[in-house]
Amino acid sequence: MDNIVGRLQSIFSSHQIDVIIGSLLGDARLECRSIGVRSPITARLRVHHGAKQKEYVLWKHKILKNIVSREPQEISWDNSRRNLHEVSWYFHTKSLEVLGFLYHYFYKNKIKILPRNIFDVLNEQMLAVWFMDDGSHNGKNLTLNTHSFSKDDQERIQTFLREKLGVKSTVVKDRHQWKISIGVHDYENFISIIKPFVIPAMNYKIVYPRNDLSA
Repeated sequence: MDNIVGRLQSIFSSHQIDVIIGSLLGDARLECRSIGVRSPITARLRVHHGAKQKEYVLWKHKILKNIVSREPQEISWDNSRRNLHEVSWYFHTKSLEVLGFLYHYFYKNKIKILPRNIFDVLNEQMLAVWFMDDGSHNGKNLTLNTHSFSKDDQERIQTFLREKLGVKSTVVKDRHQWKISIGVHDYENFISIIKPFVIPAMNYKIVYPRNDLSA
């Protein structure tokens, strides 16, 4: 993983790298539309969040603006299953060779994975972006919605949190998948680590009672 970070550093600022990797651990995806015989040639990063996270999308866009061609776009559709009219915001970067190289680390057989050496480079800001993407807080515990990763990967995350950050967590089953839960005795420690990097618009993810419900 250090190898790809070295490549990223030749093009992106450290702040941009933190947002890119943190987002890929969370909700973002790499879209590889040009695949060579051995490897993707180029890929683009797609950032997509619900209407409530519009400011968060704009924040990511501002950081990555020099590799983005268009302003964030609003899309909407009727969700017949939930009987709701859904609204969300998205943007994607330009297709770049270095992002095609990064695709190798985050995808296997076109499915997103937890890179093998990710914890060698994972820092507090990446973790904060990951939590802003995938985290939640109910006053009793924090949840990191890592459902897309395997149980073995969840246990690797659990080990990282315990050994590197001193945060105990539990891998809990959620229907047919798994997620990370941080209990009441450890979530204040976790929040203290990521809080300096959580933007005001996403502060509701780390406070309880939530401060976004009246919006």
